Amino acid sequence: MMSKGFWGLLAAAALTVGLSSAAMAELGPIEARQACMKASGKMMGVMVPIIKGEQPYDKAAVDGAIAETEAACAGWAGWWGEDTKPGGAVKTWAKAEVWSDKAGFEAAGGAFVQALGAVKASADEASFKAAFPALGQACQNCHEKFRAP
Repeated sequence: MMSKGFWGLLAAAALTVGLSSAAMAELGPIEARQACMKASGKMMGVMVPIIKGEQPYDKAAVDGAIAETEAACAGWAGWWGEDTKPGGAVKTWAKAEVWSDKAGFEAAGGAFVQALGAVKASADEASFKAAFPALGQACQNCHEKFRAP
């Protein structure tokens, strides 16, 4: 199980957004994880063009993308049961290391939450661009170790 601090940060973020995750509750845990990852990808689709200079910095767009991701991922703690390991009826891209290296998975999740918090706290383009690389690195590190290609 993930640390209480990690889940507390994620839950607080979701509550701050004030959005319901009722739609996520209707999904099975693997499908909910996948929806969370799609929301995260959509969030990165807003942020990466800003980093690349392809889009102007837009605090409202960044905050909206973060809010959507936080809402989509609000149930994260309940989506990693033993019955959701690879090889089940529903295809998952989660690697077995999620369950065999729980400490590493927790650390990767904590790095993501911390980096997302820094991006969320950024107040202008300069602070956003300073905070974003850690978020991109957190995503990459987790995907490399815990997600199948």
